[in-house]
Amino acid sequence: MPALTVSYSGFVNGDSATSLTTPPTVATTALASSAVGTYPITANGAVDSNYAISYLPGTLTVTRAALSVTADSKSKAFDAADPAFTATYAGFVNGETQAVLDGTLSFTRAPGENAGTYLITPSGLTSANYAINFNTGTLTITASAPLILALTSAATTNVVITWNAVSNTTYRVQYKGVLSATNWTDLIGDVLAGGSTASKTDLKTTTNRFYRVQVLP
Repeated sequence: MPALTVSYSGFVNGDSATSLTTPPTVATTALASSAVGTYPITANGAVDSNYAISYLPGTLTVTRAALSVTADSKSKAFDAADPAFTATYAGFVNGETQAVLDGTLSFTRAPGENAGTYLITPSGLTSANYAINFNTGTLTITASAPLILALTSAATTNVVITWNAVSNTTYRVQYKGVLSATNWTDLIGDVLAGGSTASKTDLKTTTNRFYRVQVLP
């Protein structure tokens, strides 16, 4: 609630508000919890034997409070159903919650099912007492762990590593000669999958090579 004040008109001989025997009191019918609207401000009670004091009312205008509704970011694995979308609220006053809002909270998300990020947009809520700002969140779809299929030969000098993939997802193939070794070596050139499988060709060697495939962000 703002401080309520008054202004004066009609003082003479250099008098001012400090010249009054008793200053006026100012009040309004509005409360801290009052709804949006206009409320009268009244003054009375001033005393001074040298002035016939009259009062004019003022107006207190209660405007809508700012409220943000932000879609919570979510994630899911490729080919899984979307999770339930939720939102976080900021700006409620007087101990209120989303229960005071009208309408029904709903969400839309950018279309697509490939690995990547998609905007989640909330909407549908209204309120006479709150100016609602809707903010987007993000749905992140992660590629499933690639399963390496049976290795095949290409001519006599190459081996082809093939795995199940998610279209438009980038993969990196690595190898090491001994499974107990600590470090993996990258095959040069990452692979951008164009369909449900992807592959990488490597030179055949006279020693063992063990392969793994990583999903890149």
